[in-house]
This record gives sequence, structure tokens and C-alpha cells, in this order.
Amino acid sequence: MDKVKILDIIIDKVDMKSAVKKVEEMLQVTSNPHLIATPNSEVVVMAQDDSDLRVILNQADLVVPDGAGLVLASKLIGNPLPERVTGIDLMVNLLEVASNKGYKVYFLGAEPGRTTEVKKRILLEYPELKIIGDHHGYLDEKTETEVIKEINQLRPDLLFVGMGVPLQEKWLANNLTRLQVPVSIGVGGSFDVLAGTKKRAPTWMQRINLEWLYRLLQEPGRIFRMLALPKFVYLVIKQEILD
Repeated sequence: MDKVKILDIIIDKVDMKSAVKKVEEMLQVTSNPHLIATPNSEVVVMAQDDSDLRVILNQADLVVPDGAGLVLASKLIGNPLPERVTGIDLMVNLLEVASNKGYKVYFLGAEPGRTTEVKKRILLEYPELKIIGDHHGYLDEKTETEVIKEINQLRPDLLFVGMGVPLQEKWLANNLTRLQVPVSIGVGGSFDVLAGTKKRAPTWMQRINLEWLYRLLQEPGRIFRMLALPKFVYLVIKQEILD
């Protein structure tokens, strides 16, 4: 699979269709656990100062570009990504595949009760989907052991983990060999959106790459996190000049 390196993070050159196809291929290899990462430009900036996160991203089995900034940067460096592949859209597409093909899924993350609400809403859309378990993302050592035991007993095909970056990536990397799950994917705040507690930007804003602005207007406290965006642009341009 073709790849592009942006600030030392390797991103797979996939569109949604090829990303879903790749995951379906992973689901056929049940003997090996696979990790999927969905970084945006903010996460790539974070990885510049977090070597553990950087290693995890670069060792993941599939890394999709969840951010318009990554797509624009790839064009700037002359190795364009096909399109933005967001974590939440990939998750919804995979849930549809799971519903159609009988794959079992498990939800882990968010605050207590949130994944239960997600289950109710998702089953209205996909009544045949096998959601075999869920748990909130606040895990102490004892609870973590119990959750991993439950997951392995239930044997899902797909594990969706929404704990936020970098916690979800580090949690999955640390526990991947303990989890008997073919495919695990970090989905950030997707559970909050799917539960209806947070709204996603209108489609027209997503289409013109202004979803970040909508999120900022909804959550003004994100302004400090948004400072990563101009830093990302600066770092990409700086790297291009040096190269």
C-alpha cells in the first residue's frame, strides 16, 4: 500500500473505500491483532514531542488521514492523499459492514452510560448488528483486567476504543497482545457524536474543510488545542524548505 510521510508520521494513501477493504482483509486474519490509527494534524503535532505516540502511529497496521490539514500537507509535499478519511466515518462504514456480514463489535470508551446510548441509536440504524458488549473508558488496573477478560470471552471481531488521543493509542498498543481481537481502532470522541451529546458539523462545512471551525464554535475551550494547526502548517513548510 502506498504511503506518505508527513512530519515523520507515515500515513496510508487510502480513500474510504480502500480503507474499509483493507480492514475487511484484516478481519480474515484472526491470528494477528491489528491496530488502526486515525490521526489528524493536531495528533501529528503532538507526536513531534511524544516519541511513544510517534512509534505507535508508525507501527500501526493502517493509518488514515482524519484531517483536512494532512490532505493539504500531502499535496504541498507532492505526494497527495486521495481524501480525508475521518475516524467517525470509518467507524460508521465498518459498522455497516459488520451488520451486513455478521461481524461482532465491542464499544469501549467515553463516560459511563455513553456507549449504552450509542448502542441504542446504532441498533435503530442497523438492527442486525451484533454489538456484544460495551464499557466506559475510565479504567483502573482492576477494571482494565476485568474488561480485557470480558472482551476476550466475548471475542468481538472489531473493537472501537474512544478514550481520546494519545490515551487510546497507548492503551491499545500496551494491550494489543492481551486482546484476542482481530481489529482494534481508536475513534476519539466518536461515541459522543453517535450518542447525540455532541453535534457534528453540517455536511457543507465538512465538504469545504471547515469542520474544525464548527467544533471551535461549539467548544470555545478548544482554542488552545487549535493552536496546533498553525504550528502544523509552520512545521510542514519548514520541513519542505529544509528538504
